[in-house]
Formats: sequence, structure tokens, C-alpha cells
Amino acid sequence: MKNLFAFFMLIALVSFLGFAVENLWTAATKGFMDNKNMTLPFLLGYGLAVAAMYLLFGLPRKMHLGPIKLDFESEAVSIIFYFIMIMLCICVGEIILGFAVEKICGIEWWNYTALPLHITKYTSIPTSAGFSLIIVHFMDNIFVPLFEFLQTWHVAALGAVAVPLMLLMTVDFFRSGYLMYKNKSLLRVWRRETTKNRIYRALHK
Repeated sequence: MKNLFAFFMLIALVSFLGFAVENLWTAATKGFMDNKNMTLPFLLGYGLAVAAMYLLFGLPRKMHLGPIKLDFESEAVSIIFYFIMIMLCICVGEIILGFAVEKICGIEWWNYTALPLHITKYTSIPTSAGFSLIIVHFMDNIFVPLFEFLQTWHVAALGAVAVPLMLLMTVDFFRSGYLMYKNKSLLRVWRRETTKNRIYRALHK
């Protein structure tokens, strides 16, 4: 049970990191931070995606494809192949999610056509590569130590935090999706402009 609770906590932490990374990206490139269509500061899709990647591919230096163990000539080759698979999953996932939301909700959630090497408007080589690098670094250097740290918590305390977080994120995810479908618009709860920030101004001189 402790392993499951620790896994839930990892999903929650990655979901929060996804929320933070997206806001840092829009703050630097578009001049604003917002709720990213959620009420809570968690993007559950990120947490679930990383969990799925771990179950499907394992870790960068010990990669597998589902139940099939892969033997590479070196750890470097394993890491490169891991990066390629993660990037492919991100590209395909973004295209499917983007067009699904557009079809079901009538919303263009994001648009990468202004970026070079975009593949449809919902994914691009530079953004997918950037996300993949972050994920590979996290899985290679942070995932195992963090999971082991969470396992040192008392099982009752871990469950008391992990289970409610998982339930709240799940409810928020489906509630936000329903409201987007119902209103045919993005869910705006809050927004903060960052155009006056010195970092934004330095990037957009």
C-alpha cells in the first residue's frame, strides 16, 4: 500500500511541476500566468503521463518496452533511445489531445504554428524536445530518490496526503473538462500579466 501511496504523491508532485513549467513558459513567451484551465494548481495529465512512461519504458539507463527488457550496448544509447521514445509519445499525445479538445469542445487549446518545425498546430520539434529533456532528466536523476524518500514516510501520513490529493486532482480534471465542453471556452479563474517583468522585457527587446 505504501508503494501505491508514494506513486500517487509522485503523480501529484509532477502535476504541480507541470503547472509551474507551463506558467514559466507562458510568462516568458506570452507575458502572462494563469490557472491553465484548472481550479487547483495541478495539471493531472503531466503526472499521469510520467507515470505511464515509467510503466511503459522504465528508467533512461534501464529501459524496457512494457514487459520486454532491452539490452543496449551502453547507458548512453539507452538514454538516447529513451529520449526518442518520450519525444514521440509527447508529439503523438499533443496532437491527439489538441484535436480531440478542438473537436469535442470547439476550443483551440494552444497553437504552435508560429514556432519552427511544428507538426500540425498542436506540436513542434523544439517544444517536444524541450519537454523530453526535462522528463529524461527527471526520470534519470530525481524519480528514484524522490520515490525512495516518499517511502520513508509513515504509511498513514503518506496515505492521508496522497489519497485526498489524487481525488481532488481527478475531480478538478473532470470538472474542468466538463465546463470547457459545456461553455465551449477555456476555464479562466485567474490571470497575472508578466509583461512588466524584467526577464520578459529582456527576452522581448
